[in-house]
Amino acid sequence: MASSSIFATIGAWLANGPGILFLSTLVASLVLVWDWRWALGGATVVMLGISTLSAALHDPVPAVTGAQWVTALVSSLLLGLSAYFHRPGVIVPPHGNWLLRSLALGFLAGAWWVLDPGVALPTFTRVETDLLIWIGLCSALMLGLSAAPFYNGIGLLLLTTVAQNIAAVLLPGSGLAVLIGIAQILLALGCAYTVLAQPARSSKWQMISTSKSSARNREESVEPTGPRPRLPRLFPGRAAQPGPVSRIKEPAETLNAAPSSTSPKISAEEGI
Repeated sequence: MASSSIFATIGAWLANGPGILFLSTLVASLVLVWDWRWALGGATVVMLGISTLSAALHDPVPAVTGAQWVTALVSSLLLGLSAYFHRPGVIVPPHGNWLLRSLALGFLAGAWWVLDPGVALPTFTRVETDLLIWIGLCSALMLGLSAAPFYNGIGLLLLTTVAQNIAAVLLPGSGLAVLIGIAQILLALGCAYTVLAQPARSSKWQMISTSKSSARNREESVEPTGPRPRLPRLFPGRAAQPGPVSRIKEPAETLNAAPSSTSPKISAEEGI
């Protein structure tokens, strides 16, 4: 009961209006501020805050709340290590800019304000239900606005955290919350492996140094001293055009050829 009282004491700081507003604003900032450090820290705070809020309002088994804390910390550690060891070459696929994310989040908040679902889960208060739905919608928005495996992992962690919290309160003795926690760790492990498996992109200074070294290597290369190979002709079947033949050469050739034709007659006359 001591551990349960510790979780409940921490959750009592969030089981009020400012605490709920803090968690809602923090989840919304994960969509607007597109930075992996902020996303990792904010998602960890949100996951721990939901579990402690549930411990303060519903007083579940301390082992379940402890399992939620362990799951959140291990999952965040896996994603954080993968993003840290993949610097500075983390390739982030194209995602919406801040204006698009702001419009999407504003449209979602406006639709929420106009429609006002007004639903409440069994044994949950309406404010707590709205918080869980808001976290699920923001995580789905993160999944839709980016194809990066890191941010996909953050969105999946938040979605599974909502499902784990609901299962821990509605089905306390089924062990479903523990199974969801194991699935959450496996999802974080898979997303971390995908982050590390991405090809690293060189930073700006590395690209400049690489280009300079390649240019220096080209300058230092020695050209071959042997005869240059003859390039193939553009039209190999076309022979070179012969130059003009001088008219003096033609009579010379005819004169040279004439004695050869009359040589038998000359030899015959000499014999006579």
